[in-house]
Amino acid sequence: MNPIIEVQNLSKLYHIGAKEAYGSLREEIMQAITAPFKRGKSDFSSEDEALWALKDVSFEVNEGEVVGIIGRNGAGKSTLLKILSRITEPTSGKITMCGRVASLLEVGTGFHPELTGRENIFLNGALLGMTNAERRRKFMPPSLAKRG
Repeated sequence: MNPIIEVQNLSKLYHIGAKEAYGSLREEIMQAITAPFKRGKSDFSSEDEALWALKDVSFEVNEGEVVGIIGRNGAGKSTLLKILSRITEPTSGKITMCGRVASLLEVGTGFHPELTGRENIFLNGALLGMTNAERRRKFMPPSLAKRG
């Protein structure tokens, strides 16, 4: 059986205390204004430390398998999901995936409290790129799906 998700030697390194490569418009304006007054300061200070959120993680998920990612706080669960759903890039390693992947990193993420459960399901399906026919087929009983 061919794997639908294959992760090989996946690693993610964060530099704690390092300046981000991007910022808000306000931050960019303030940086441009204060730049003439900063002499010899680099983007990385001596206080920066490297943190490996993931290091050499490898696994396969075959079609039909159910996978749970468990671990203590700070183990890299959310980082792994962010990399798999292409929210962030890995530092090293290779990921091969077949099909679509979407990650809800927090219970209730993306659900609108003023919509019904069915409306939220259909809205999220649309956001994931599913067609109307796909949403009806996957989320409704066959008797209701025919009525639309």
